[in-house]
Amino acid sequence: MKRYTQHITLVLLLAVFTTLFIPAAPAQAFSLTDVVSPSTQNSGGSGGLLNILLALVLGKFLGSSDTSSSANNISSVLGAAVSPKTSNNATDTKGAAIVKSAQKYMGVPYVWGGTTPDGWDCSGYTQYVMKENGISIPRTAAEQFSKGIAVEKANLQVGDMVFFTTYKPGASHVGFYMGDGKFIHASSAAKEVAINSLSEDYYTQRYIGARRYIQ
Repeated sequence: MKRYTQHITLVLLLAVFTTLFIPAAPAQAFSLTDVVSPSTQNSGGSGGLLNILLALVLGKFLGSSDTSSSANNISSVLGAAVSPKTSNNATDTKGAAIVKSAQKYMGVPYVWGGTTPDGWDCSGYTQYVMKENGISIPRTAAEQFSKGIAVEKANLQVGDMVFFTTYKPGASHVGFYMGDGKFIHASSAAKEVAINSLSEDYYTQRYIGARRYIQ
């Protein structure tokens, strides 16, 4: 009995030491099954009650009464710390800034080969807007389509670049995705920077993909 009492005292001292001198995250790596010896776990009667009390006390000090492995506890904490939502929010913010810049030029005339706000073609427009936002991309639609990160149509985000095949095979037209199925582009048909929908038959039939330049 004396030895059993000494064991309990040692466990409680260990718990106090862990709380005072070991940071919270490493402390969670201790498992109750490691602290309570097999002989203590297998004792019946009062021993079982003491085990429960020990679990509650250690759970209080260590921040958890779960007896799962330390690896699972640590991976759960790390998994919560790296939130996909945080990354998406950063991308959304940059994408919104790009679209806001693009909308400043609504109505600017379409000019074949143009690269300035005095007049531009589709890829001259996208290159200029991206440069305003600190992103360097190639000059032509075909070159822009060959770079960046490919994005599925179902996974489009605001600020992604959408591409179409129009007057020649391959990517020959480009614009910025705005969300809600819409995109903004320097349109030769409208003869100015305009907004259209990806669901329009003309663009649905000619859509060939999207690229993401936002990191």
